[in-house]
Amino acid sequence: MSITEWSLRNNVTSLAIFILIAVAGVITLATIPRQEDPDFVVRTAVVTTQFPGASPQKVEELVTDKLEEKIREMGEVDYVESQSFTGLSIIEVNIYESIRDVAPAWQKLRNKVDDTIPLLPPEASVPYVNDEFGDVFGFLIALTSDGYTYREMKDEIDIIRNKILRFQKVSKVELWGEQEERIFIEFSNARFAELGVSPFALASVIQSQNIIKPSGQVYDDPERINIRSTGEFLDVDDIRQLSLRFPGGKESVALSDLTDIKRGFVDPPTTMVQYNGKPAILLAVSMKVGNNIIQLGKELTTLVENVNEELPAGLDLEMAIYTPEYVQTSIFDFLINLAQAFVFVILVMLLFAGIRVGLICGTLVPMAMLTALIFMPLFDVMLERISIAAMIIALGILVDNGVVVSESILVKLGAGQDRKQAVISTAKELSFPLLAASLTTVFAFLPIPLAPSSAGEYCVSLFVVITLTLAASWLLSMTMVPMMCFYLLKPQPSVETFSSKIYNAYRKLLMLALKNRFIALAIVFGLFGAALTGFKSVPNIFFPPNERGQFMIDFWQPYGTDIRATERRYEKLEKFLMKQKEFKSVLTFVGTGGPRWYLPLDLEQQNENLATLIINIDSFDHLESFMDKTEHEIIENFPDTRFRLKEMMLGPPAGASIELRVAGDSIEELYDLREKIGEILKNTSGVTVVWDDWGEWTKEFVIEVNQDRARRAGLSSQDIAMSMQMQMSELPVSEFRDGDTVIPIVLRSDDDYRDQADKIPGMNVYSYTEKLSVPLAQVANAHFIWQPSNVRRRDEVRTMTVMADVVGRYASDALQEIKPKLDKLVESDQWPLNYTLEVGGEDEESRKAQAALMANMPLAMGLLIIVLVTQFNSIRKPIIILLTLPPMMIGVAPGMLLTGQPFGFMPLLGLISLLGIIVNNAIMLIDRIDVLEKSGVDIRNALVLSGLQRSRPIIMTTITTIVGLVPLIVSGGGMWRPMAVLMVSGLTVASGLTLVLCPVLYSTFFRVNFKGYEWDSAILNKAKE
Repeated sequence: MSITEWSLRNNVTSLAIFILIAVAGVITLATIPRQEDPDFVVRTAVVTTQFPGASPQKVEELVTDKLEEKIREMGEVDYVESQSFTGLSIIEVNIYESIRDVAPAWQKLRNKVDDTIPLLPPEASVPYVNDEFGDVFGFLIALTSDGYTYREMKDEIDIIRNKILRFQKVSKVELWGEQEERIFIEFSNARFAELGVSPFALASVIQSQNIIKPSGQVYDDPERINIRSTGEFLDVDDIRQLSLRFPGGKESVALSDLTDIKRGFVDPPTTMVQYNGKPAILLAVSMKVGNNIIQLGKELTTLVENVNEELPAGLDLEMAIYTPEYVQTSIFDFLINLAQAFVFVILVMLLFAGIRVGLICGTLVPMAMLTALIFMPLFDVMLERISIAAMIIALGILVDNGVVVSESILVKLGAGQDRKQAVISTAKELSFPLLAASLTTVFAFLPIPLAPSSAGEYCVSLFVVITLTLAASWLLSMTMVPMMCFYLLKPQPSVETFSSKIYNAYRKLLMLALKNRFIALAIVFGLFGAALTGFKSVPNIFFPPNERGQFMIDFWQPYGTDIRATERRYEKLEKFLMKQKEFKSVLTFVGTGGPRWYLPLDLEQQNENLATLIINIDSFDHLESFMDKTEHEIIENFPDTRFRLKEMMLGPPAGASIELRVAGDSIEELYDLREKIGEILKNTSGVTVVWDDWGEWTKEFVIEVNQDRARRAGLSSQDIAMSMQMQMSELPVSEFRDGDTVIPIVLRSDDDYRDQADKIPGMNVYSYTEKLSVPLAQVANAHFIWQPSNVRRRDEVRTMTVMADVVGRYASDALQEIKPKLDKLVESDQWPLNYTLEVGGEDEESRKAQAALMANMPLAMGLLIIVLVTQFNSIRKPIIILLTLPPMMIGVAPGMLLTGQPFGFMPLLGLISLLGIIVNNAIMLIDRIDVLEKSGVDIRNALVLSGLQRSRPIIMTTITTIVGLVPLIVSGGGMWRPMAVLMVSGLTVASGLTLVLCPVLYSTFFRVNFKGYEWDSAILNKAKE
């Protein structure tokens, strides 16, 4: 018994099942987790190593090189990028995108890093591996202060953090912007020299006093009791009252009489955060996987409101970044688009198929959608941008099953068949052809989940949703649709004569093409060749920007700029931004790029000359003009600043619009090539800002120790280095414990010497072991040298990346203009041997993503062909179907060019979708030819009649698909409009071509001669079913 017979026989049970599906679908729609965009795995880990005092080249040689060499031994590694700064090595390890489970790779990375530790200098820190670089913090909550210290802010933020961590949906909470505390012991260089006091001796006294050490045990029958000696500092006054005795002196002196002791914060700070111009400490909150971010947002909003009522005046807790706002807007807009598409499809069905068939097919659409919704969570698919768009795309495709089944039953009823027999026989005849058509569409989308790329991972819900909706559509077309047809359809009063003007015009065109098939084929494939040529002029993008009223600024000061100077400069920019009428808020990270609060972010690493600003404005409509004003302000008032204005991009991170990587050994050559490439970029239309990732050369103050003099003076190189560190910055000597907070105690010079380069030659340097000091000038020469601000490498080769932003044209167009000039440069005598030039950024990521997608097309096409061969038990018929595919470009190329839409990853998915629809149409057409031929109709009549009989379902499916895509064209934005335009233009031409090309190809492959053939309408009665 078939499922159709069972559903008719058990109609009450079937109706109950359909009602349960509808109810379950509605419940799932209300409760399914929501997010703005689908997730993808960030396959990057960061290895950070401190090497205090070392120059960038020393860091590169002694730390970065050794770590990179070991890391590159991992088979999972795709490429490694590193930055070597003064005293700091940062290595980004990128593993292959084909690796789904990244945890074993990160454990292997840790093992490799551990193996390298014995090879590193003893002064280097233990490398820190951050494999949570891809964690997303959808909520950034700022505690701002008006007159409070960071310590007071930290006390409050710790309480708030603990409250948030109790939320069940919260994964983790990180603090950003907190300032490390210090106990400063400041001494006068001149006074210590006068008294003969060594700061190192002072440090030794402090260390020996402030201890927590075991003092043994004592036996007191029958117990053994631990002994504890007191001595650690319990408060700052204990440090002030510490007694010292001078050499040869008899009386003790309190430490506070010799030094100035105060509690403060690390100076200069390493990173800072401000919100709307006020100092802030930030709570970055991430959500556990599988939860609803909108519900968590409501809970956190309530918490913020309650906390603000309890906070002291002058402290405010504010939502700086609130992702649910964008999720709600995105989901709501797409649900509106889905509703509009649904209404359009139903109206088309009612208009073309009549009320009864329209009602049946109109019921199929929401039922298939609700059925798919029920199963989406089982495949970890949430309600987000891609999954909802997949439903819109599937609308026109899934309705085809209902149309074909309903119309076939209607024809059988008109031919006088018994109602039940007509329903069952139709389902039996069409079950496999419709299944085959659905499978071919599914297989067309198969490269998406198989693509070893972040872009494929980002779009995997498209495949899942379309597969689920088509499966549901087929199942309902074999059960619910026949059941509704059984009760609702009435027999047609007469046989369809296909005598209208449209049918007559189509029949004459088809017969003309069949009688001149070689000419017809030459015309079609000639147009296809012309379309391919024209398609080369379509600009290319990877993913478009997100249409948010939000953008970022990477605000770079010259390398070597002190973080306090960076702070002063970005505050001027902040004031400009806050004066604009469209302005809502600005969150600024100084010295770092901040946390990953938006998944596709391309984060900047720690650097004290960097300020990253996140600006929210009132509307996306004002974004372009606001960014233009901001760019003009920076160029006008910050001429030495490197900057980049960044819209929030969709899809995986792709870097700058244009990125050119120059690789080679010599630093001087890399800088020289940078100038030549930069000149080409600056002279290219549309290029606005050109920068690179090395920056300019920076100054280093070198102390050249005369070892002979130093030895005679009783000083070692370590004595001199530690003396300089102590007087120019700070020297940690002990720790102070305040509850669970550990605060370093540091020794440093007072303001008379600290941070003053002109005082360096006259400074005293001290011996750590001897009670002596001498002026630095007696044992060393001090002078400035120039050095690269940082050294960057890619796969162990020094690499400088020259970048540019493009405005007013597509980056791919600008790159096409640039490439011939770059090729000429590389081939000229100005280009040194063994130096390479590669194109990276958006172009590279787009090429990689498209290549990953196309790599699995042979498998998808192979499965598609197997289905076709199985259905038709023929080789020639599948070839005919596949040959109907290329001419779809005849519509695609003009459509994209005339509308000015770019081709990218999403339009490529649209092309694949188009492929499935056309194959579907061709299958139904050839299946009808076979049915007519088996019923005794002459093959020539069968070719013409099949076109007439299938023209309405094909055109109807085309129109429903097109009108379903109209909302995406109108309001789908840069993400969906290009794909929708491609599908509409391609489908408009391809559907009409299929109705002509498929019969023509059939007549060619099966050598059907149409010479002398004339159409006889009497054949309609013979073909009557």
